[in-house]
Amino acid sequence: MIRYLLTITDKIPLFQRVWPKAGAFLLALLLSITTSLAQSVSSFSGTITGEQKQPIPGITVLLKGTQRGAVTDGQGKFTFTGIQPGTYTIEVSGIGFEKQKFQLHLKPGEKIERSVILKENITEIEEVVVIAESEARALRLSAKAIEVIETKKVKLQSADLGEVLAQTQGVSIRRSGGLGSGTRFSLNGLSGDQVRFFLNGIPLAFSSYSTGIANVPVNLIERVEIYKGVVPIEFGADALGGAVNLVSPTIEDGFQGSFSYQAGSFGTHRLALDIRNYDTESGFFVGAGGFYDNARNNYKIDVEVPDERGRLSEVTVPRFHDRYRAVGGNLTVGIKNQSWADELSLEAFYGDAYNELQHNVLMSGIPYGDVLTLRNAFGANLRYRNTWEPNVSLEVVMGYNQLERQFIDTSFYAYNWFGERILRKQRAGEISGQSGPSHQFTWDDNYFARLNLNWQLAPNHTLKASLAPTYNSRSGDELFSGTFDPLARKGRLLTWVNGLEYELLAFNNKLQNIAFVKNYWQDLGVEVEVSNGPGTSTSSRQVNEWGVGNGLRYRFTDRLMMKATYENAIRLPRSDEVFGDGQLVLKNLELEPEQSHNVNVEFTFQNKPSAHNQWQINANAFLRRISNLILLIAATDRTNIYRNVFEATSQGLELSSHWKQVGQGFTISANTTYQRYYNNSRDGSFEAFFGDRIPNMPYFFANASVNYTWIDNWKAQDQLSFFWTSRYVHEFFRSWESAGIREFKQEIPRQQLHHAGITYQLPVNRVYWAVTAEVQNVFDARAFDFFGVQRPGRAFYLKLTTQF
Repeated sequence: MIRYLLTITDKIPLFQRVWPKAGAFLLALLLSITTSLAQSVSSFSGTITGEQKQPIPGITVLLKGTQRGAVTDGQGKFTFTGIQPGTYTIEVSGIGFEKQKFQLHLKPGEKIERSVILKENITEIEEVVVIAESEARALRLSAKAIEVIETKKVKLQSADLGEVLAQTQGVSIRRSGGLGSGTRFSLNGLSGDQVRFFLNGIPLAFSSYSTGIANVPVNLIERVEIYKGVVPIEFGADALGGAVNLVSPTIEDGFQGSFSYQAGSFGTHRLALDIRNYDTESGFFVGAGGFYDNARNNYKIDVEVPDERGRLSEVTVPRFHDRYRAVGGNLTVGIKNQSWADELSLEAFYGDAYNELQHNVLMSGIPYGDVLTLRNAFGANLRYRNTWEPNVSLEVVMGYNQLERQFIDTSFYAYNWFGERILRKQRAGEISGQSGPSHQFTWDDNYFARLNLNWQLAPNHTLKASLAPTYNSRSGDELFSGTFDPLARKGRLLTWVNGLEYELLAFNNKLQNIAFVKNYWQDLGVEVEVSNGPGTSTSSRQVNEWGVGNGLRYRFTDRLMMKATYENAIRLPRSDEVFGDGQLVLKNLELEPEQSHNVNVEFTFQNKPSAHNQWQINANAFLRRISNLILLIAATDRTNIYRNVFEATSQGLELSSHWKQVGQGFTISANTTYQRYYNNSRDGSFEAFFGDRIPNMPYFFANASVNYTWIDNWKAQDQLSFFWTSRYVHEFFRSWESAGIREFKQEIPRQQLHHAGITYQLPVNRVYWAVTAEVQNVFDARAFDFFGVQRPGRAFYLKLTTQF
């Protein structure tokens, strides 16, 4: 595997001269350890279920005669790796269930997987409440600054992933329209590429979801992990404000899958399919997933149009050129639980998207009637995982993708807001104006690798190391360029992030501390036009930075927990920021890396578990002290550009609460976020706006949701659920708050949106069926979001979901 990685890097000439010293050291350490661990050890895994074949989380599995134990996750699964061959006694126990013991014989290199069925202990189960220790709960209880969203319920609703994330404290999702429109994800004030996105630990760009995180079908995701400001080294990310990791459903024994279809207002149709099959005897597994989205986005908007005398008057018209269509799929094949590998898999993916562009980012001027953006991506990812004695595990992931984007502006016509052609121009191009028509192509070839090594030095001491190179090559073509084509100037960007981490558990696991150090290295090169003659030359630049961080968690009691996390984070400029996107954003080769001191102090308090209700309160204070902030400076048409704002500060408070009535009944959740995100620069281009809030950024918002469920209504085990969600966003200025006279400033007005729906679930022959009817924006409120563009009004949706 290592030899294969070196072969790939040798094919990229840049790697031959820029191998970082830290990367070379960690790779040498990796090779030394993996070659020295030649002895064959065994592993044991399994699934704990009840008599009705339902998985049981929170069950304790002990390897008698050793100090090793495990707790089953949300799917009732457990795993022991790195076991010496021999005979062991396995003890399985849990509150409310009868204890089981059995003998296990392990041969060298053998990997055994076994299912265990537990019987209920009736006398005990009447007196206690079983609290599940799922994987999501384990993450919440760790020293990581993390928020975990489980999608089990929202999969049945019509909300897309962007709307689900927007219900989380500290998170703001803003869109420039309906489904498929431009999206800005913000976490504690930081947005864009300052927050990194992953799918199963792999950068989201290396998947079929190339249109962005908000448009990912929620039915293909098991849970979402949001890392706030402090990012674990295994992601190999140069994130400034945090990271979001989407986790797909696990591949379990047998044939499983899900299907969903949604239809509704504004010509919306969404389809998602996921199937998986795993044969435990051979270890072979296969998985496939796909989605199809189509929306006309012809919702009504309020605009000003001139009358016969040229006077402007407000009218309500449907959008006429805003269709979105996307399709994508992936296929994964591999082997699990073999003597030579815990997993070896290969995934291939493809994604394609079509977007009609209706207007500029400020929704000003006349609309567009023929402008299009197209994109498609394809590639593959290779993953290898294995565990050796003594408690050493290795994961290697490598991938490649090619992304092609097109921007088409070749129409001779001008349109009004009614969708009518009002003028035939002598020169083509609705956006380009006097510069003429444009048909642009940009091509990105992307390579990445992630090598993560875990070494458990002792039961409470773990050492981790990571290597994470990413390489981007950019080229393009403007079909109407004439003599000079700026897109044809090739650019390259190599980013290398390495990390070393030490984890400590103490005081009977009440205290957990994670300390780490990261190295960031980048090499940038781009062809530029020679000013004093024909031809081009290459402009290059290198950056080398270091960062450190620490996460501390202490559980005072089972009811009260505190976390304190810190990271000196570095974020290196990305290809779209440096080279532009070939469509609406100009290039800026002078961008400097961003740096931020990120601090979180969090307290969680919950009630003593009871048979009647569960509740939890969470408070998190955060600080982000940023230097060289990279901000998208919005303008009309195609002159948007990223610039350094020198210094900025984001500070604020998040509060959340959750109350659940055990069994059928109410579930109530609420959260709120206040953040002051302001310019802290005393010199440079933005000196005049010192102390101003960063423009076009919400600073106070809140969410609430209520769910009530009735069980066993007409059929055994059926469920009828009613849900209501609300979101409030306070008004905020679209530009710098100190510029101009206050009463004439453009601001995004305060808004409060409500969604409601009802879901009916029924299991039929072990297949779960659900039908949901939902109304979004119940009161048809005027909603404004991304750069003040009007969002959809009231919408109706119907969704069918099956799980098997």
